[in-house]
Amino acid sequence: MYTSKAHIIDAIIGNRKMMAVMTSNGEMQKLWWPRLDIFQQIDEWNFAISIDGYTNLLWLHDDMEWDFVQKYLDDSPIVLTKGRHKVLPISWQFIDFILPDKDVLIRRINIKNDSEKKMSIKLWQYSNFPIDERYRYNTTQYIDDIDGILHYRANTAIGLCSSKKISAFQCGGDVKSQIKGLNLAGEDQNMSSQGAVMWDYNTVYPQEDICIDIYLIADTSIEKIFKTMSSLKIRNTSDVQNDVCKYWHDIYFERNHIDIYNKKLNKLYNRSIMVFHLLSQSDLGSILAAPEVDEDFLYCGGYGFCWGRDAAYITCAIDAAGYYDMVDKFYEWTISAQSADGSWAQRHYLDGSIAPNWGIQIDETGSVLWGIWEHYKITKDKQFLSKMWPSIKKGAEFLISYLDDYTGLPSDSYDLWEERVAEHTYSAAAVYGGFIGASNIAAEMGFDAEAKGWTKNAIDIKKAIEKWCWDEETGYFLRSIKVDGEIHKDHIVDISVLGLVYPFKVLDANDKRIRATVKVIEDRLWSLKVGGIKRYENDVYRGGNPWILTTLWLTYYYTLIDENDRAKELFGWVVDHATPMGLFSEQIHRNTGKPAWVVPLTWSHAMFILTLRGLLDKELLE
Repeated sequence: MYTSKAHIIDAIIGNRKMMAVMTSNGEMQKLWWPRLDIFQQIDEWNFAISIDGYTNLLWLHDDMEWDFVQKYLDDSPIVLTKGRHKVLPISWQFIDFILPDKDVLIRRINIKNDSEKKMSIKLWQYSNFPIDERYRYNTTQYIDDIDGILHYRANTAIGLCSSKKISAFQCGGDVKSQIKGLNLAGEDQNMSSQGAVMWDYNTVYPQEDICIDIYLIADTSIEKIFKTMSSLKIRNTSDVQNDVCKYWHDIYFERNHIDIYNKKLNKLYNRSIMVFHLLSQSDLGSILAAPEVDEDFLYCGGYGFCWGRDAAYITCAIDAAGYYDMVDKFYEWTISAQSADGSWAQRHYLDGSIAPNWGIQIDETGSVLWGIWEHYKITKDKQFLSKMWPSIKKGAEFLISYLDDYTGLPSDSYDLWEERVAEHTYSAAAVYGGFIGASNIAAEMGFDAEAKGWTKNAIDIKKAIEKWCWDEETGYFLRSIKVDGEIHKDHIVDISVLGLVYPFKVLDANDKRIRATVKVIEDRLWSLKVGGIKRYENDVYRGGNPWILTTLWLTYYYTLIDENDRAKELFGWVVDHATPMGLFSEQIHRNTGKPAWVVPLTWSHAMFILTLRGLLDKELLE
């Protein structure tokens, strides 16, 4: 049974192959390696101190004992967490980061005696690493050659070593009880996932700091762990930290040059770039929707996957920021992920294999085709189009096969929010965008017959949308229709119908039908207590909260019709609801106004970048 994990995290670090998430008390909640979507390696990795003369063991992440402060250092994924004891004169800080070029997490620990008397302090580390997410038949071993604990199974090894000689250790057994009893038994190997070590600081003088660097190393063999450990111990860790900082500053320097004079907006812009990099698998090119919060699917269908739908928005934002190579690699990845029939599944694992899903979601395929064209519009890279052409052709042919002969809309599939099956307005808009993108690509490559045919498909879908999805009686666009001998109209007001304008441009933003629909959206979806826009009427997911990306969607629309004051007001709401660490959640709690559920959501960050660029282009921000 896994230790209960926080669903809301506060910080994320990584190197695009290894990723870890933390809470504001400095606790490392999860660690993924060697992929960002599976193989969550940590059950628990915690630290405690004992002080001679004080009977209680002090776990450093205990909210009852300590007050915490946390921030990113130098705008990079280097996290500083500070703890000050509520009663005793002692404080500590962690600095956590992952090396860009090695799968190594470094935790730099500093503990300070804030009193006017000497102290004798012991630092304890508890590690429970069920390798490859399994508890049985793992091995935990103390190895004297590296003076550290190894957790390993098959071709996965995780080493925990330090810059100071270990004073005591224990592998397996009732490890936590032994730590609480301040006595480790010294067993050096056990078929268990648990281990512990202790470092003894006999004398810590008043106002003195004690420092130790902990190295968490992941690799495919014990021998490779040894080699990496040897190279780390001969380097000054402060220099290593500075190198990591420089690496990230170089990444930010690569971005498209835009002048953002507002310090908070500039921080959020850089934080979004950081999220794009940390959640894209470097060796594969695929992009994670979010760090997984619900592996057992107790509250949702999971987030640790790649959606073509999310990625189409995300790649547009990455292009807007100037990282074209990342987008190239993503769309090259879509070739391997495409199904034999030409579709893209609802979601995929990062290696391109199909992830657990509950049915066809046609907007995924339309979004990928649309996104390929949007990327080409920026790069003008004909070689990229040539490489993508077979997938584009198969994808467009699949969309044709999926049209309903009666309505002309895409046939029944899951909606944008993956909750209901019908012929959806948003899905139709995405398929329209897919046909337009494929048609433009075909024309660019000289395939006139395909270009003409796919243009006609797009025009026909637009006509079908205007015929079936506009409801004259209510005066707004329907969420969907269901054909079952007769037409059943879904009158629930849903923000997703804005897909007709952005991003797929089926209709003009100033179309009177769109304006009427947006008014109804504002009237019915605004969260009265905390502000922000909900997804749709009577939404019950996670209690029914306003979302960051939906509020930005409406913001973007207002920039298109020059309702600039409302656009700035909504954008200000989003900025005000970033987390203290500058990350965007999926939702904002309807009662507390605090981040709810997934943090960070890559799609939220994408919509922030796209909306910010729209506002800056119109010179609406100072």
